[in-house]
Amino acid sequence: MKKLLDILSFLIILTNVIVSLVFYFSTDMIAIPAHWRADGTMDSYGQTWMILLLAGLSVVIYALMVWSEKHHAVNLPFKVKHEPEAIPYIDGMLAWTNFLAMLLLFYVDIAVAQYVPLFQAIVYALILLIIIVGFYYTIKIYRCGRK
Repeated sequence: MKKLLDILSFLIILTNVIVSLVFYFSTDMIAIPAHWRADGTMDSYGQTWMILLLAGLSVVIYALMVWSEKHHAVNLPFKVKHEPEAIPYIDGMLAWTNFLAMLLLFYVDIAVAQYVPLFQAIVYALILLIIIVGFYYTIKIYRCGRK
């Protein structure tokens, strides 16, 4: 499952960059949405180049997540007692978090490009899923070596 999530995360980030580049080079210099109200209406606009900044930020976050996965680097509120047993859970947590974060950033990017409307419920649902995944795997990691 981890490999599949890693491949999907890579494909999402690649698509994100392609969409941003296509949007930037295929549109005239127009204002893009930079902020939405809670009801989903746009209330602030920015320059077209900001979509490239958003894609660049996505790539940086992806690179940091991949680095964290490679080194099993997580910041937990406790010391892991039995690390070899916990590594699969750490990898699972990082893979799911990376996938959901890339999905969230991709959704925001295509909403900024105005290909789809931005629905706050989707953004909040993805954030909630990231939190749930974090709690689920943190509990699994905590229980390693405590049986």
